[in-house]
Amino acid sequence: MTTGYGRQYEYDFFLSRRGSVGRIAQEVADVLREKGYRVIVQDYDFQLSDSVIERMHEGVKTSRDLIILFTSDYEKSAYTRKEFTSFEAQRLRQPDERHTIILRCEDVSPDGLLADVIYQDLVGIEDADERRRRIIAAAERQATATPPPPRPFIGVPPRIPSFTGREDQLSRLDAILIHNKPAVVTQAVQRVAVQGMGGVGKTSLAVEYAYRYRSLYAGVCWCPAETREGLCAALKDLGVALGCDASNAANPEDMAKAVLHRLAEQRANWLLVYDNAVSPNEIAKFLPSAGARVLITSRFFDWIGLADEVALTALSPEEAVSFLQSRAGWQDVAGARILAEALGYLPLALDHAAAYCKRAQVSFGEYAKKAATLMASAPRDVLYPRSVAATFDLALAEAEARCPAAEEVMAFLGYCAPMRVPIYFLEALPNREQAISVLAELSLIKHDPYEDGVPAITTHRLVQAVARRRTEARGTAKATLERVSKALSTKPPPSPRKGGFLNLQQVIPLVRSMAHQRHWFRHNVWHLIREFAHYAERYERGADQFDAAGHPDKAKQAREKASELREKASRLESRFGRPL
Repeated sequence: MTTGYGRQYEYDFFLSRRGSVGRIAQEVADVLREKGYRVIVQDYDFQLSDSVIERMHEGVKTSRDLIILFTSDYEKSAYTRKEFTSFEAQRLRQPDERHTIILRCEDVSPDGLLADVIYQDLVGIEDADERRRRIIAAAERQATATPPPPRPFIGVPPRIPSFTGREDQLSRLDAILIHNKPAVVTQAVQRVAVQGMGGVGKTSLAVEYAYRYRSLYAGVCWCPAETREGLCAALKDLGVALGCDASNAANPEDMAKAVLHRLAEQRANWLLVYDNAVSPNEIAKFLPSAGARVLITSRFFDWIGLADEVALTALSPEEAVSFLQSRAGWQDVAGARILAEALGYLPLALDHAAAYCKRAQVSFGEYAKKAATLMASAPRDVLYPRSVAATFDLALAEAEARCPAAEEVMAFLGYCAPMRVPIYFLEALPNREQAISVLAELSLIKHDPYEDGVPAITTHRLVQAVARRRTEARGTAKATLERVSKALSTKPPPSPRKGGFLNLQQVIPLVRSMAHQRHWFRHNVWHLIREFAHYAERYERGADQFDAAGHPDKAKQAREKASELREKASRLESRFGRPL
């Protein structure tokens, strides 16, 4: 009875159990075989001369489903644990086709990675017909137990439906973090850093991994790690899920460390995602000592000694072509190849382009011509790719054509923190609902509501950088920052859910400090860098004029002043980054 599935298996079921339920194992095998299923049972089907480990290995590989006769001593045996963990590693390759099934044989509840497997109960059932019915129901994946509550999934951005490719990188992450074993089996903290340039898809890869492998973890917590405030706030949310009372902590850092201490006391491992970490030094003191695996995304290039590294580059040509067609919703291989090459196979630029083509019904080839013209004239002194600048400009022009308020909303979001922004912060902006709808359709922003239902949006950091550059070029940066500051004083609405996860009164000060103060400060610093460079250039020109007029002493003083100004600009730039 192995037909009707995605592939053929030698057996329908591999029966995993301890010796204490040998009689029940024989009963289950007899019932299933009578029903026409093929079953392999250790002890009964292994020959005396067989290698138990080798036959177990073959049985796990060649059986569609694993049936566990669960008892209080099941997890105490190295052999039964091996049977389960080996099957789980195999099952992940066909998660919709292969299943773990539990028949509870003693009055104990499955724990760890078995906790969310819905089971049939044989405890206290004496009637032979009822036992037979329950065994068959289990084989047919029906359950009598109440489904367990979902595992915590804190702050993880929505899954990306158009995610394409990256199978090798996902397999590499799995190998590093889990080593093809469920996290409950090994307790050492594994860390991996996904590194690459902005817009290459590091966050998207981490999101896909979190969704695809969430069943291997006791819970998942997404931690924006660009700032210490954001990281501590996310760890505080983790503390709520762990029941950790850190109210006596003197400051957010002490609170975060208390949460990590509680995490280390847990039996099963969590997955912590530290997204967009600036450098190893910035997060080193906030890494768990036990109880978790850590997935880091970062532009920083050297994580040797702290984490294994997975370098992420642009998509392959085939992946880029597939992504464009999937995202736009039509087939045009030749046009997709031209456009993908023009945009350097960069996922963020490809996403903007495909969304634009779909919204405006523009062919890939026509879009490639428009983008090439914009990239040729794009600024070269910025830290984001010119392909992103070009696709942003095209997308925003389309958004403004549909809704003139889109420009103001995009400028506002450019000066917000690189985290979820509650939509009510934008309520003073005209036509914000229409503008948000259009911007989301063009992939300039994404809807990402909070856990308690408060609507929120996120904007990619490179998109924010381009928006800020555009705002500064128009001379409206100061007015935009003042508008952001005023909006962040808006009183929040009540949470849609009583006792909701998010405490907005705590979020507002955090967002205010991260968005307004941080960007206002950087705006002034960058303005000062430009001013230093401008006056250094003027002193250089003055020095040339003094030389021409025969005043070498004055020329020397002017050049020394220019050098001093450039040195000041260089020191500021090395500390705070180049102006975007």
